[in-house]
Amino acid sequence: MATKAQKKNIIRKQIIDAAKVYSQSLAGKTFLYVYGDDYFEVTFPTENFLHLTGVASKSPAKDFYSYAKSGKLTENQFYFDSRHIYANAKKKLPCLIRLPELTNTIVCILKDLKTLTIVYKLSVTNLEFTLGLTENVDSTGKKINELFLPMSLRVEDSSVEKSNDGEIVDFILSKDASLSIYDTMLVEDKNKTLPETIKGLVKEEFYRQ
Repeated sequence: MATKAQKKNIIRKQIIDAAKVYSQSLAGKTFLYVYGDDYFEVTFPTENFLHLTGVASKSPAKDFYSYAKSGKLTENQFYFDSRHIYANAKKKLPCLIRLPELTNTIVCILKDLKTLTIVYKLSVTNLEFTLGLTENVDSTGKKINELFLPMSLRVEDSSVEKSNDGEIVDFILSKDASLSIYDTMLVEDKNKTLPETIKGLVKEEFYRQ
C-alpha cells in the first residue's frame, strides 16, 4: 500500500502533467461553443488552473501554475485540508489532464447546473466529467467582458440531472486569444450550418464551405 509521501508524489506528478497539457492546449486560446443560434466563448486563464486541481496552496495561483508547468512544483507547495481533500484531487487530476477533450470532441452544454454552493449558468460535459463556467467579473462583481472562465471541474455522472436543460454542441471553434477572428474548427456537425449570430466572429471561409 502506498505511503502518504508516495501518494502525494503521484498527485504532484499529475499536477505537473496537467499543467503541461493546460499550457499546450488551453492557455492563451479562446474557444467558441455554438449550439443552435446560441453561443458563448471560454478562455482558460493560468490563474484558474490551481482551483481545478482540487489541492490547496499558499503560493499565488499564477506562481503555482508556473511551478507546475516548468516541472518544479514540490510537495511542500500544495496541501490538503477539509475543503481540498485528497480523494477529490485523486479523482479530478486524471480528468484535468484530459480537459482538452471538452474543447475538441462533441460535448453537452448544460444550463443552470446546481451545486451545494453555486449555480453555474453554463457548463460543458462529456458525461464523464463536467467543467462549470463562470462569467468574467471583477472583485465588485462587475462584468469585465463576455468571456466565460473555468471555475469547477466535477467528476460525476449526475451533472445532467442537476441542470435545468442540456443541448448537444453543434460547433466548437478556437483562436489565439490575441486574435479577433476564430480560425480553427475543432468540432463540426456536418448536417448543420453556422448561424448568422456568429458571422462576425469567425473566418468568412467557414460560411462558404
